[in-house]
Amino acid sequence: MQRIWLLIVLVIVYCRIYSNGLNGVPSSSRPNSVNIGAILSFNSTIGKVAKVAIDAAKDDINSNPSVLNGTKLNISFRDTELSTGFLGIIDSLLLMENNTVAIIGPQY
Repeated sequence: MQRIWLLIVLVIVYCRIYSNGLNGVPSSSRPNSVNIGAILSFNSTIGKVAKVAIDAAKDDINSNPSVLNGTKLNISFRDTELSTGFLGIIDSLLLMENNTVAIIGPQY
């Protein structure tokens, strides 16, 4: 659970730097949204709880416009189906095609 909050903090810092520029000068190319991926096993207890927690954190962030200054946080979920190895890599590659800046998991 600490990793999820660490990731959320990193996204917030990323958006703050992106919006204010590195030297406090406003950046003109602020993103409208930030995409994060989560690769979890939806059939496990940990995966079910993590999915609910991630969705709740996303809703909290998106409901408060002062957190990301209007940038929307998007979460894409992938189910590992308790498989290991190669399929987790495939899921990661699929998420990266959608300009995903961070991936939580994979969880087997």
